[in-house]
Amino acid sequence: MPFWNVLAMAVGLGMDAMSVSAAVGVRWHGPRQKFRLAWHMGLFQFLMPVLGCLAGSRLAGLLETVGTYLAAALVFAVGAKMLYEAVGSRPGAAAEGVERAVEPKAARGADPTRGWSLVVLSVATSLDALVVGFSLGLRGATDIWLASAVIGIVAGAMALAGVTIGKRFGTAFGKRAEVAGAVVLMALAVSFLVW
Repeated sequence: MPFWNVLAMAVGLGMDAMSVSAAVGVRWHGPRQKFRLAWHMGLFQFLMPVLGCLAGSRLAGLLETVGTYLAAALVFAVGAKMLYEAVGSRPGAAAEGVERAVEPKAARGADPTRGWSLVVLSVATSLDALVVGFSLGLRGATDIWLASAVIGIVAGAMALAGVTIGKRFGTAFGKRAEVAGAVVLMALAVSFLVW
């Protein structure tokens, strides 16, 4: 597959990571949070095409139909949690119950760039990359590692750009930007089902 086709595919796949990172970056945009989002978005976007190619064509049809709904549900749930925290009296209360049960004490908090929230966001935004891996495998692509590396690097860079964009909105608009970020995540989840 020509490099320019791989790059165009990577940019298309990275748009979800950028949108989600922008919504999260409204409130959570410190250096560690930027790194975690960029690293995990890039890592999952890299791994999913490889896994898709290895898993074979049998699961491609199933994930193509179910994957969209799963991704939408996961992203919507994270957006709803963020909205609850933004309008609730104590930010982070909803996430603490779940994260307290699965994370060590040092890692607790409402930050969606940590723990299971980060895994959920990373998986939800990379399910389409899994299906792309299936299709590349079906086409007999021999350069899956190169394609996956390009997809992962581009997604990580786009996630980092998304956090930076989100930070600017958060600084300018405060709590309204947090609510808007949560609504954008939920709208993005709905768009998964429509387009």
